[in-house]
Amino acid sequence: MRLHAGLLAGALTLALGPTSGWRLGPGPGPTSAFALASSETEEQRISRALQATLEKHGGEVNRCFELALADTLDVSGKVELSMDVGEGGKVTRAVPLEHTATSPVLLTCLSTSAAEWVIPEVAAGSTVVVPLAFEGQMAQFSVKAADAPERGPATAAGHPGHARAKGGAGRSLPAFSVKVLVDEATMRAQQASLSLLTLAPANRIAMHRHPGDELLFVRKGRARLLGPGGVSPEILTEGTAALIPAGMPHVIENMVRSASVELIQIFAPLGPERVYRDPTDARGRAAFEIIRDPRQAVRPPGAAFAVESAATAAGRPLPGATGKVRQRILVDPAHGGSHRVSMFLLEGEPGAEVPRHAHDDSAEILYVLSGAGHLDIGSERLPYAADQAIHLPAKQPHAIHVAGNDKSVFLQIFAPAASKGQPPSQDPHEAP
Repeated sequence: MRLHAGLLAGALTLALGPTSGWRLGPGPGPTSAFALASSETEEQRISRALQATLEKHGGEVNRCFELALADTLDVSGKVELSMDVGEGGKVTRAVPLEHTATSPVLLTCLSTSAAEWVIPEVAAGSTVVVPLAFEGQMAQFSVKAADAPERGPATAAGHPGHARAKGGAGRSLPAFSVKVLVDEATMRAQQASLSLLTLAPANRIAMHRHPGDELLFVRKGRARLLGPGGVSPEILTEGTAALIPAGMPHVIENMVRSASVELIQIFAPLGPERVYRDPTDARGRAAFEIIRDPRQAVRPPGAAFAVESAATAAGRPLPGATGKVRQRILVDPAHGGSHRVSMFLLEGEPGAEVPRHAHDDSAEILYVLSGAGHLDIGSERLPYAADQAIHLPAKQPHAIHVAGNDKSVFLQIFAPAASKGQPPSQDPHEAP
């Protein structure tokens, strides 16, 4: 027996709004749907059961939507979720029957979640079809690293991660994995992207180059940065930042055989990160050029790696901030960097505030390394916590408030580095 929730529940829908998440509401239906069971018809009884089930699991549906948004903002459309019901109303199988939503993350999450539901008062052997509607988002400012899908390298030759490392018991592990947090798809970013790159033990990303600049920050572990002939290798320990200038051939290598290395990776301008989403993307492959011929691994005139450790980086109080806020200079034009992108370590003690301001020319990306608090972005209040990426487009007013008992530490990126003709290191939080 097939039961269609849209008919039995009076066009019951789950709708997703741009700011309020999901909301559940019964459509026009018989008022007796919630009357005593003795006066209910069979359809009304099932309608009530479905209503209660959707209300109970609405948070899970909302969570699926959040996970989908961590992959791409283009999450919208309708999904008819078909659920086979077994003994005791337990769902034995859930699959999208028909859908216009194109997010595989959303469809997989809904199917997995609904497979654990129980729909009481529905006879074993029935199939229930629940229509869900999802409304797309115009923008978002933040993605949690835990929510972003992990992407592995393709095994096809020619992709930057085609090599694979051996895991325990003969298992084959990818040479690296990536979580893309800030790019065109997730944040409508235009100036720079941010990804989390994890290199497997004793593995590397082969010699390659990009038409733009690349920044690395070692979140955990120990890496080595190799250049073409004549360029000295650089050892990157935890808390170290490195600028790889445009056109510089380089290899990123995990020096440790027993542990992975985790790096925060920024590309300015965007482009190379596209191969992480799709290894066949023409624009991405052009910006992530593998160098197979050693004769092509030539250092551009005057190009050099710029490396700085957060432990020894020059620092100063942040102008205009309330409480103790300090900024450490990792990479900027005045310290061997580029005008395309700059990187700082921003530290705020509990109770500190960076007042409302905007950057006329530069986008700002924050990656929360530790601590908690909130940002006021326009009229929206956004809580932050560790391992969360925040993207603030140029001209977007924002303020930072440090909460709790612990210091907040952010990796702070500006792209381009220059604002009003001056590097943001001179006064990156100058209000317009």
